[in-house]
Amino acid sequence: MRREVRKYLKTAVLLAGAVSLIEITLGLIMGVPVLTADGLHTMLDVLVLTSLYIGLGPVLKPPDLDHPYGHYKYRYLSMYTVAIVIIGASLWLVAETAINVARGIMERAPLSSIFVIAVVVGLVLSRMLLLRAGYGKTHDLILNLEFKHALADLMDSLLIAATIVASEFIPIIQPIAVFAIAAYLMYLGYKYFRESVSVLLDQVNPDIAGEVYNIAREHNIVVSSVRVKNIGNGYAVDVIARVPGWLSVEEAHELIDRFEDEVARRVPSVISVNTHIEPQ
Repeated sequence: MRREVRKYLKTAVLLAGAVSLIEITLGLIMGVPVLTADGLHTMLDVLVLTSLYIGLGPVLKPPDLDHPYGHYKYRYLSMYTVAIVIIGASLWLVAETAINVARGIMERAPLSSIFVIAVVVGLVLSRMLLLRAGYGKTHDLILNLEFKHALADLMDSLLIAATIVASEFIPIIQPIAVFAIAAYLMYLGYKYFRESVSVLLDQVNPDIAGEVYNIAREHNIVVSSVRVKNIGNGYAVDVIARVPGWLSVEEAHELIDRFEDEVARRVPSVISVNTHIEPQ
């Protein structure tokens, strides 16, 4: 079933990527900034769909000697890169549009750009129907959510078409639309940037270590050190612990196993717990 869901997501990525490429390229060539802005917006959709596609499969590559915690952070490196591109391109788009408005240059979008929107609408509609068919076949919640996302993108494309037509009569409407889309893109780009940086810089939730100490006390375990590492899909916890000296080796390991199981149960974001036992 998971393989079937990934197949639908892969096709959705290709369709969204085609929309982004068409809008950005032709928006720049034809001088229609609202098309370019919408293409940047679609680039974020490509990022989301790609993340879902990767997340449903074996995550990139299994852990190895160089990456003992796996390769999850590559996803966040990609997110960081796209966020920088989106923020930079949005700022450039705003600056260019603002300069043109200040100079009184507000060219009407060529009506031929409506044909570009027609192609885009066709691609978005194909993506929407694909995801709806996938949900009907697999009943997977992700496909249903992405179907609704594609439906919102379809409405967005129709609004872009309306903006292009309206700009023939009210030229200022295109710069206003560009500013609105760019502001939204910078907001989304900032969110992706902040989330990716927190993972790449190993930012952790300080409450996790405290909860591990509490669970250890409940199990009569003395913990001298707790190290929490952000590995991308959750946290890895390394613990140095001392157990009562009167326990046998087997009993000590059983106690530690119960402790690690309790940590995993009470702190779902902890993916792995590695406990090193020291003599008391």
